[in-house]
Amino acid sequence: MFISWLLKFDGYPPGVVATLLLHGILLYFILPNSFEPREMVTIEPAAFVVASAVKQSPQQLRRIERLQTQQQNEEANRRQQRQAAERQQQAEAAQQREAEAQRQRQADAQRQREAEAERQRVAEENRKREAEQERQRQADAERERQADAARQRELAQQQQAAETARAAAASAATAQQLSVEQQMVAQYVQIITELVQRSWVRPPSATNEMMAVVELRLTPTGEVIDKTIVQSSGSPAFDSSVLAAVDRVGTFSELQEMPPAVFERYFRVFNLVFSPEDLLR
Repeated sequence: MFISWLLKFDGYPPGVVATLLLHGILLYFILPNSFEPREMVTIEPAAFVVASAVKQSPQQLRRIERLQTQQQNEEANRRQQRQAAERQQQAEAAQQREAEAQRQRQADAQRQREAEAERQRVAEENRKREAEQERQRQADAERERQADAARQRELAQQQQAAETARAAAASAATAQQLSVEQQMVAQYVQIITELVQRSWVRPPSATNEMMAVVELRLTPTGEVIDKTIVQSSGSPAFDSSVLAAVDRVGTFSELQEMPPAVFERYFRVFNLVFSPEDLLR
């Protein structure tokens, strides 16, 4: 191995090497082991001369070529191994970067899913809250409508009761007034009828079955401005006697004491039914 090393770097033959070793051993034993400083001399470095004319054998050249080829192959192998290791490292680094990017994408996607889920949850809660608020508003509005309807019904009932009471009072007052007016009208009708009967001159042909209706147009002072037979008794003489009796009365002055409203309703145009009861035949 030592010889291979010598051949690799210098190419010396074995004889030269053995000679150098022998001289070295002799110098070791001849020279003293220690030197005093005063005994030491300065030796100038020797100038080396490279012998370029050394003749090398073909065997040595082949060995050198094999060693160089082997060294080159080893260097190429080491270089390939370094390149493969670098590529492996780069691939592993790329895989790590890709794995980290994948983890980051997955984390981002998870965060997005969580954010979307949270958004949907909040939206659902808002929708439920708004629906509950709307339902509460509708319930409140419905209760308010029902309360308003109840108040309206109560008010309507009160108004209806008051109207009924007013109508009943008015009806009672009207009935009472009509009763009073009817009594008054009946009294004045009786007065007018008696006045006409007292002024009537019975014609000879008159009988108990005869009756005539005379339409009288009067003034508030009781004056007769027109008279007309609207229903004949069937006897011209009897009808004429009734009209003559009205003329003899002339003015029904008793009507001046009558209230104007009652006069206008009942006696402005008045139908007198004349049917005397004191006829003998």
